Amino acid sequence: MKTKYTIHDVAALLGISADAIRLYEKEGLVSPLRDPKNGYRYYEYDQIHRIMGISLYRQLDVGIAEIRELLNDQTFPEVCTHFEDYIAQSEQEIIRLKNRMEKLKFMKTHLESLNEGLNTYELKTLPECYILYHQDHTERLYREIQKLITSPVFSFGNFCYVLQQEEDKNFTSHELEFVIREPMIGLTPWGKDASSFPVRESCRCLYTVKCTLDHTSWNIQEMLHYAKEKGLKCSNKAYAFYVYSMLHEDSLGDYYEIYLPLEGNC
Repeated sequence: MKTKYTIHDVAALLGISADAIRLYEKEGLVSPLRDPKNGYRYYEYDQIHRIMGISLYRQLDVGIAEIRELLNDQTFPEVCTHFEDYIAQSEQEIIRLKNRMEKLKFMKTHLESLNEGLNTYELKTLPECYILYHQDHTERLYREIQKLITSPVFSFGNFCYVLQQEEDKNFTSHELEFVIREPMIGLTPWGKDASSFPVRESCRCLYTVKCTLDHTSWNIQEMLHYAKEKGLKCSNKAYAFYVYSMLHEDSLGDYYEIYLPLEGNC
């Protein structure tokens, strides 16, 4: 009866690769016999059973370091303790992936909506906006907002320019904010504490999407003409939310959602 198996015998027997077995040996998880004459590896029953156990753990996505600890455990309660930890880690990963999925779905829907709204006009409700950052000028001082940009909250929100209509009827940027709109605030770690942030109330607005190369002066005269034709009376303040950038020939175009509140609706 055969009692010693080559690495390729074991690989074929267990349905795993020889490279995987070599990795287990390199990591000190298995110790095959060596033929002093030719240096070939040989595996006996105890090593094959050990590789079977390692292969099972790998199918459960248990890491090499964790497997090393499991192989040193001597009792079922010790092994169960490790699996309790793996379950807790997997539950956290599921939560993370669910949040990622919700953000991806939201972003896809959002991009589709942007395409539909590009250079068209419609009435739309601006949801509540939670203001996480505010400055009274429009220059983006990246050093000042570095913590914001590099934090998880950044993927949930928008830079928002607060626009003010001047005497010549043109709109210019006056303030810069970073806001998270409903329903995204509920997906952030700060959702339960949302009431602690300043809030801009929801309001009914005239809405469009514009591409611009200059975020200081805003040409929304066509929007105002449309409002006049429809008998809509608009506020002298508007909000421009940065949402996307795309390269147009040699220039980078920034896309903004423009919300022009209707008077008496905010």
